[in-house]
Amino acid sequence: MPKTVFKRNREVAPEQLVKALTDVMQATLPLELQNTRITAEEAWQVLAYASVNRLTLESACDALPGGPSGNRLREVLLPALPPRAELQRRLNWRLRQQLHPSLWKKPRGLHLAIDLVLIPYHGQPQTDEAEVVRGEAKAGTTHFHGYATATIVHDKRRYTVALRFVQLGETMDEIVRWLLDRVKRLKIKVRRVYLDAGFASVPVLRSLKRRGLAYLLPLPVRGKSGGVRTLFTRSQSYWGYYTLRSPDYGAWTVKTVVVQRYLKGRYGKHGRKWFAYAIADLPRGTPPHQVFEWYRRRFGIESTYRQLNHVRARTTSRSPVLRLLLVGLALILVNLHVALRRLTTLLDTPSGTPTAIPFSLDRLADLIRQVVQSLIGGHRSLCFKQSVTVS
Repeated sequence: MPKTVFKRNREVAPEQLVKALTDVMQATLPLELQNTRITAEEAWQVLAYASVNRLTLESACDALPGGPSGNRLREVLLPALPPRAELQRRLNWRLRQQLHPSLWKKPRGLHLAIDLVLIPYHGQPQTDEAEVVRGEAKAGTTHFHGYATATIVHDKRRYTVALRFVQLGETMDEIVRWLLDRVKRLKIKVRRVYLDAGFASVPVLRSLKRRGLAYLLPLPVRGKSGGVRTLFTRSQSYWGYYTLRSPDYGAWTVKTVVVQRYLKGRYGKHGRKWFAYAIADLPRGTPPHQVFEWYRRRFGIESTYRQLNHVRARTTSRSPVLRLLLVGLALILVNLHVALRRLTTLLDTPSGTPTAIPFSLDRLADLIRQVVQSLIGGHRSLCFKQSVTVS
C-alpha cells in the first residue's frame, strides 16, 4: 500500500500582501500627518498605487475617487518626511531587513555590483545646488538626481542592499567607498565586485586594491585612436596590462583582459568587436571569454534599474526628500518581487483546475493595484453633455 503524502500549502490573499507592505513601510517610516483626516495607511496605499502605475501622487488620487485629494496629500506628506540623511538611513535599514538569513551563510562570499542611476530632472534645485548633478544629455536635460546602489547577486537573485543619494561634486571614489563601507557593516562577505565603466579611475582602483577586493571593471573606450584602443592590436583575446593616467592622481597600472568577439550578424552588424576589462584576483587559468561572460551577469543590475523605473512613482516636486522616498519605495518593491519570484500563484481556470502562474513584477503590481482600488477606489461614472447610446 503506497504511503500517503501530505503537501503543505500556504495561501496569501492579495489584501494580506498589501496590508503587510503598508505596515512594513509605516514601521520603516512612521508618517505622522498633521491637521488632516488622511491616515498613514491611506497615504502608503496611494504611494504604492502611484508606484505600480508610474503616476504622480495627484494622478493617483484622481484615479482613486474614494481617496484623498492629491494636493492635500502632498501638503501633509512633505512636512511628515524626515531630513534626507535620516530618510536614507531608514530606507537602507529596510533594504537590509529584506535579505534572507541564508545570504550570510555563503562561505565563498557574494558577487557585488555597484552602479549609478541618473533620473532626469527639469528645474532648479529646491534649496541647495548640490542636490542636482550633471551628466551627458538625456531626455532633454543635463541635470539629474543621482542615486548610487550596491546590489548582491546570488543564484540569479539580485537584492539591492544599499542606496545613496549622490550630490554634486562627489567623486566616484567617495561613492564607492561609502557603499563598500555600508556592505561591510552589513557583514556581507564579498567575493567579487562588478563596476560600470564610469568608475574606471585611479582613485577607485586604488581603493579596491587597499581593501583587497577582487573586481571586474570595463575600461572605457574613448576617441578614435590611442588610449584603450592600443590594446586592440592582436588577432585574438589575451591577458595584459594597462596604465591609467590622471593629472591629479598620477598613474596606476592594472591587469587587463582583452576579449575579441565576433558579431555574426548580431544587431545587424558583422566583423569583430573588442572589450577590455581591468581585473584583480581572478581564478588562475580563467579563459578571457569567461571574463566576458562573468561581466554579462552584471548587466542584470541594468535590469534592476529597468524594474526600478517600472514601479517608481513620478513627481514634478523639487523636493529631493520626496524623490528619494519614491526611489526607495520602488527598490523595496523590486526586492519584494525578487523574494517572491520563485513562488507561484494559483489561478482557478473555468474548468476548476488550478493553474500555476509565475509571480512576475507585473503580477505583483497588478495585485497591489487591484487591492488599493478595492479599498479606496470608490466608483466613478461618466457624465455626458447629451444623451448617448451605449450598445
